[in-house]
Amino acid sequence: MDLISLRRQHVAWAIQQNPVTITIQRTEKVDMGGYFNEVKSTKGPFAVRIFTEGNRVPLDVSTLAGTKQIDKGWGLLADYNADIKAGPNVLDEFDTPVGHFIIKAVYPQYVQGQLVGYQADLEKVS
Repeated sequence: MDLISLRRQHVAWAIQQNPVTITIQRTEKVDMGGYFNEVKSTKGPFAVRIFTEGNRVPLDVSTLAGTKQIDKGWGLLADYNADIKAGPNVLDEFDTPVGHFIIKAVYPQYVQGQLVGYQADLEKVS
């Protein structure tokens, strides 16, 4: 067995220890030749593992629409087939029994130049 297949199996095993099925609601800003349009789509379902990172404290954030509580102490592990994104022109978010999450950053994991999985930083919004 090669290292790529082995690492993909490790990622799948880690997800199966505590899997959560998510369906991503994606909003993308697409250049329409002179203006940007928001395009909404649905991706998934994907089996992922959601976990806590560190010992972060939830923050209260005031916006024009009111106050919301955000918790940046969450992470996500997904296999190489998952379609997850984060960036200035894309917003991926999903709901779980634990709460509503926004994907803030995505870190592709590579072995010998081949994609084997993703890790992501999440923000839980209340």
